Amino acid sequence: MVIFAFGGTEIVSVAAAETENPQHSVGQAIRTVVWRILVFYIGSVFVIAAVLPSTSEELASPFAGVLNVAGIPGAGAAITLVAVVALLSALNANLYGASRMVFSLSERGEAPRFLSKINKARVPVLAVAVSVAFGFLAAVLELAFPEKILPALFQLVGSTCLMVWGSALVSQLILRRRADREGTVLPLRMKGFPGLTIFGLVLLALIFAVGFSSPDSSKQLFSTIALVAGIAAACWIGARLTRNRSAAPAEHADRVDAGK
Repeated sequence: MVIFAFGGTEIVSVAAAETENPQHSVGQAIRTVVWRILVFYIGSVFVIAAVLPSTSEELASPFAGVLNVAGIPGAGAAITLVAVVALLSALNANLYGASRMVFSLSERGEAPRFLSKINKARVPVLAVAVSVAFGFLAAVLELAFPEKILPALFQLVGSTCLMVWGSALVSQLILRRRADREGTVLPLRMKGFPGLTIFGLVLLALIFAVGFSSPDSSKQLFSTIALVAGIAAACWIGARLTRNRSAAPAEHADRVDAGK
């Protein structure tokens, strides 16, 4: 469920850069995501909690369990099929987001340059292929090490959500104030700034505090922070190397011109 919500919000933010009218399309997409979360996620959890006791064996497949308790014949199998389709849809959405993110990093020099190549239809084929390959690798590792890879990925998604949302809130707080100070015209301005941004940061700080208070979740958070720091360091080193390689021909050309 967290993956679906995370994927939905991330796809909205990634797709915003590819729309012709972000002021209209992003606002409409955000409103759609909000009511879908309220109905399909929060609403479904409320129904499950109201119907199934915490000790019920049906919680292994809660949606099918609710329909089985309701006595609807064949409903359990039907909802399982729907869940599979939903998982495939989430997979497709996250592959889109991952490939576009890899493509964007490559264009900025923070990932290998070959990942920014596009075909005649302007699709970043190599970025998509790398994202798909990672998915296949994760599936193979889960088959080789059952009940180890998938829980680790679930934990990584949860802690990564906190890191991504935290960095987004801090970035918005800094960049929005800079834009207002410089008089930059923004096509899409968040209402309630900076109060809502600070409120979100406070909520995230409380979540981190609760997470660090538990030995299991604290290991997860520390591992994610170390992973993010490692990726950031690798991106910084890669960007420095790219700039140095780009600057070398220019310096050589300047020396040649000066010699003439």
